[in-house]
Amino acid sequence: MRSGPRAIVIAAITHPQTGALFVAETRWDRTPIFHRPPGGGIEFGETAAEALRREMREEFDAQIEVGPRIAVLENIFDIAGEPGHEIVIVLRAAFLDQRFLVDVEYPVLDSAVDFGLWRPCDLPHSVVPLYPDGMPEVLGLPL
Repeated sequence: MRSGPRAIVIAAITHPQTGALFVAETRWDRTPIFHRPPGGGIEFGETAAEALRREMREEFDAQIEVGPRIAVLENIFDIAGEPGHEIVIVLRAAFLDQRFLVDVEYPVLDSAVDFGLWRPCDLPHSVVPLYPDGMPEVLGLPL
């Protein structure tokens, strides 16, 4: 039984030359493809910035510089029949390693179905959804 919303943190990383957003693309069988900035759960006693650094190491073996908080979003959703409820802290961040600035797919190390990639800033949410709800508006991206 769920006790309440889950607190998560995600990284708003924009490419320094193109303005593209770094996202995880989810390719589950049971859902259409969608994008979400990388990140994950905040553990007890961990700050959002610490959690984001840990998640980026776990998911991409990447070191990041964490910047300011740009938004807090509430995300209530259903994915493949499973309800979810998250409080999402959105932090600005940047890769410290230049190898992540190449426009290729980056496997998510703790997932068999997700890939990191650079989402063009002109790709509308209506073509490939960008979650959590409210994220396109926070970043000023097309709906």
